[in-house]
Amino acid sequence: MSTTKPLIALSAGRRNLAADAGSLQTVLTGCDIQYAEAVVRAGGAPLIIPCVWESAALAAIIGRVDAILLTGGGDIAPMEFGEEPHPRTALQDPARDAIELELTRLAVERGLPLLGVCRGIQTLNVALGGTLIQDIPSQVDDALLHSARPVARTGIHSVTLEAGSLLERVMGGGPLHVNSYHHQAVRDLGRGLKVNCTARDGVIEGVEAEDGQAILAVQFHPEELAAHDARFQALFDWLIREASGRARG
Repeated sequence: MSTTKPLIALSAGRRNLAADAGSLQTVLTGCDIQYAEAVVRAGGAPLIIPCVWESAALAAIIGRVDAILLTGGGDIAPMEFGEEPHPRTALQDPARDAIELELTRLAVERGLPLLGVCRGIQTLNVALGGTLIQDIPSQVDDALLHSARPVARTGIHSVTLEAGSLLERVMGGGPLHVNSYHHQAVRDLGRGLKVNCTARDGVIEGVEAEDGQAILAVQFHPEELAAHDARFQALFDWLIREASGRARG
């Protein structure tokens, strides 16, 4: 029996730890463990890419992995899609923007399977020339609550999946209730992308490739629900199946 597992690159953010006066400040890089756990459950080998910018290193990583998982995080700097910042824009990190946008462009160019989660759908869209709604509550009429912190991890609003879309084939049809922690969202679609699900207020909750390339991205957080709900784990299972085909090839 083969022990080969597809290698999945997970993007990461940075966090500064508080430090006493006169002490060096520690900077951590990483992502929530639920992403890695979901990849392992699906049969993949997660490789977390540190938030350190170096173009040759990123190209080397892309040349060795079988798929990309763009993880959640803070806001993408609006200058990346040609806008000035909204007053509620927060937690921008230019190093993370540069790394993830480059990883995304390289992955798409080389045909690597890609799954984007929350910030990841926004990164994918901006990397392909799209734009973002910077603040849903102030820029979308009659907006739903898209940023909620419930006591337990649970779905807080519904989304409608496009019939016949890759997302529907992966997750199955019928109503889908999703968790939600965002105030930015896709506005104008990037090149080669199409919508695969929306919220009732019209906010785009998922995109995929128009040409059938193995690209899926969602605005919600499947990694938080995947351990207990097969529909959300199915997104990571799909990524590993696509990556396995490349690894065998």
